[in-house]
Amino acid sequence: MSKKRLLTGLALLLLLASSVFSQAEDKPSVWLLSFYPFGPTNAIQTGMLDVLEAYGYINPDDRSDQRMQVMIESADNSAILFNRLEANFELDRLRELVAFALDHEPDALVTISAPMTIQALLATADMEDPPAIFFADVYNPYEAGIADAPCIKPANLSGAQSVVDYEAIVGLPLLQDPDITTIGTIHNAGDASGAYGANQIAHIGESLGLTVEQTTDVTLADLAFATEGLVSKGAEAILLTMDYMNLAGLPLISGVAMDQGIPVFFASLDGLVLGATVGAGFSQLLEQGNAVGVMVAAYLAGELDPATTAISAQAGDMIVGINMHTAGQMDLEFSQALQERADISLTMDEATGLPSIMPVSPAAQAAVGQAFFGGPVPLEARQERDREFLASLECTPERVAEQQAELDAAEE
Repeated sequence: MSKKRLLTGLALLLLLASSVFSQAEDKPSVWLLSFYPFGPTNAIQTGMLDVLEAYGYINPDDRSDQRMQVMIESADNSAILFNRLEANFELDRLRELVAFALDHEPDALVTISAPMTIQALLATADMEDPPAIFFADVYNPYEAGIADAPCIKPANLSGAQSVVDYEAIVGLPLLQDPDITTIGTIHNAGDASGAYGANQIAHIGESLGLTVEQTTDVTLADLAFATEGLVSKGAEAILLTMDYMNLAGLPLISGVAMDQGIPVFFASLDGLVLGATVGAGFSQLLEQGNAVGVMVAAYLAGELDPATTAISAQAGDMIVGINMHTAGQMDLEFSQALQERADISLTMDEATGLPSIMPVSPAAQAAVGQAFFGGPVPLEARQERDREFLASLECTPERVAEQQAELDAAEE
């Protein structure tokens, strides 16, 4: 990390610290810690704050008229303190941010991404009275070592797992070009989500008659070379797993692929704004934020123990986005079949130079709106549903025993 960046980061933390210290110390505090600064974090935060507002922990006046705004202002009469820190894809900042939050004795941490969740678990492992950790936007918590099973996990941990439908995603390159024979994929060697996704892509792709070329990377600097290697092996399309290194380095991958006229498919809609030709995958981030918000609200009320609360698996209909701007730069025409499957399209606003994302049909607009924007649900309209959701997560002795037996059988 450069000296300038380090000093800037420290200055921001000190500024935040002065704000935190000026607020009442007897209030419960919730810290949202994210590995990245955009899209998923904002949607998850919005869904969570909608729930906390419904249960009276956040005042409507604390939030701007724009629900998706990143920060909120903590009013003196708020029931809790809410703070947010993000690492901006910098792995070496994870420890720093978690330590800073823990110095302020939070009641709960909401961790966005597997890397941030793992760091929070490491930092709280030896604490006598650790804060609760509720994770979101984590794709493979069991392969990543975050937990062994939904109910077999660290006692201070629960959260919501994102489930990716790779079978549907792997079929997208064939929608674009039914005659395609070879696809390539890249994943980070140290990322469980990437390794799992690469295995899924290989297995499903080969079952569809495709040759799947795989390569691994360790750092961002490897991505351009890895992409060139796939091109040299005859890859006609590149399909990327939901891998945090891939997400951070997507502009590098897309740049190399674009020069060769090769489309890049990314297993997350967030890839569109970073240069993917097609982005598709788990998109129910607002709903996931709601799920985590229900857990946090129940925990603050003393009605939930993370030790006996299972990890929730969040799935939903896949939303597909096509990048008209990137396609135009490489003279690529989307097939009629892929255009009909798409829910949203990205174009570049010539006046502002910023991307513009729009639903492609009224039906798509309804689906996208529900997935990303939705709207706050009043307490009286949601309370019974929330109780049922929490009841479904109870780790009964029978449930724990069943999951342990499955783990034991898998080891034999």
